[in-house]
Amino acid sequence: MRESPATKVLIYFLLLFFAAFYVVPLFWTFITSVKHPGMVFDGRWLPYERKTMLRIDGEEQEIRIVEERENTFLVRLAARNVLKEIPRSEIESISPNWKNYAETWRVVPFGRFFLNSILVAVAITIGQLITCSLGGFAFSRLRFPGRDKVFFLYLATLMIPGTVLTIPIYLLLRSYHMLDTYQGVILPGLFSAYGTFLLRQFFMTIPTDLEDAARIDGAGSFGVYLRIILPLSGPALAALSTFVFIGSWNDFFWPSIVLTDPNRLTLPVGLALFNDLYFIEYGRLMAGSMITIVPAILMYLVFQKFITKGIVMTGLKG
Repeated sequence: MRESPATKVLIYFLLLFFAAFYVVPLFWTFITSVKHPGMVFDGRWLPYERKTMLRIDGEEQEIRIVEERENTFLVRLAARNVLKEIPRSEIESISPNWKNYAETWRVVPFGRFFLNSILVAVAITIGQLITCSLGGFAFSRLRFPGRDKVFFLYLATLMIPGTVLTIPIYLLLRSYHMLDTYQGVILPGLFSAYGTFLLRQFFMTIPTDLEDAARIDGAGSFGVYLRIILPLSGPALAALSTFVFIGSWNDFFWPSIVLTDPNRLTLPVGLALFNDLYFIEYGRLMAGSMITIVPAILMYLVFQKFITKGIVMTGLKG
């Protein structure tokens, strides 16, 4: 059944409408990251700069804005202590403040935070690929008593809110002296029931004839897993890698609980250092946020075509 032009227009309108919920905050973050101090909440979508020195009557004079009007500014000439009305165009000009990005790296150890986030995100991603692929292979290919019941119980853990497990995991890590360590951040994230389910569903779409042929050639279970299943599971592994990496990269809650040493903080936690007790450096904070977004966007762009394929194929066979 062919869709009418009106239906297509409505669909595209709805897609654009919902896309705006993601694009507008990102655009606001970027604009704020290049705004000058004191002009973050001026209500404008472009970064403006106001002059503090202006040539009046042939000489440079310091000016102080007294009142902001529709098209002009009422300013006080510091040297003469007199008021003068100046057109807005002579004082304001569009000027991105790119210094916020340089200041972000200088004010806090941003480079160290960046490397810490890469270490944690890559370690968790690789760890989940190993554990979830092994679990998915066991639940999809191996035959043992109670396999489906164990898998059902494993999936039931998805019903447990993560916050409920925070205190038990924290106490467990404290007993093993893993607080304020990379191990304390990485180890709880190495296992995922969702990742195991995702890969198990994909593994079940791989023909069993390939496995039988490998076993005839003398391959054991691990050989089938390593030489048959994994090479044919690129889309699913890429999809899981993207989800895990982005989730670990953006995670704030758990690292903020475990880590206290400034040299071990990850980017989401490190960005909180821009929040002072009485003042928030929004320009630098948003500049740091924009830099933080880049690796996640690159990760998605690289594996974009695999993500859709991997998710679709996981539902082909139950």
